[in-house]
Amino acid sequence: MKTTFKTALLGLTLLGLGTIANAQEVTYGLQVGSNYHMTSFGNHSITDNNGKIGVSVAGFARIGNQLFFQPGIGASLLRKGYTLDKNEKTLKFYQINVPLQVGYKLINQEDFNLRAMLGPQLNYDIKTVKSTAHTDYKKFSFDGRVGLGIDINRLTLDAYYSHGLSSVDKTLDAKNRTIGIMVGYKF
Repeated sequence: MKTTFKTALLGLTLLGLGTIANAQEVTYGLQVGSNYHMTSFGNHSITDNNGKIGVSVAGFARIGNQLFFQPGIGASLLRKGYTLDKNEKTLKFYQINVPLQVGYKLINQEDFNLRAMLGPQLNYDIKTVKSTAHTDYKKFSFDGRVGLGIDINRLTLDAYYSHGLSSVDKTLDAKNRTIGIMVGYKF
């Protein structure tokens, strides 16, 4: 099931790239916002699994018009708290994120757009995180990301959810789950 979902996300992204290859409209933009990171744990020794608020900054390119491809690159501070064996842990993850989304403008007017987007997101942890001697967080992870966005003239407002498709730590059976809101400006 997981492999099928990953293949479907990759296929959708490639389909979007192929469809948009002849597109001539390209828009660039910058965004800043907050995120709420809530790791899911398969290890049942984890208690008090608490998400925390972090920050994100990103740049993007939007290629196409009604149907578009939106690659981006961003940096995020993700924070997480949990209890393992009666020891409270608060972790910080410093990540580079590369979302590769295909989108469709549900409402496409000159000064107002409502967009829906879907695609994979690649993550790289800049700083190695150690919560215990037994944990081993991976540097690379892979998420699926879905979002809605609004454009009002040059201003953007996006809400997204990303769900980990790869484990970030096998000992804890941990996967990323993040929701976020970003505001931005298109050039």
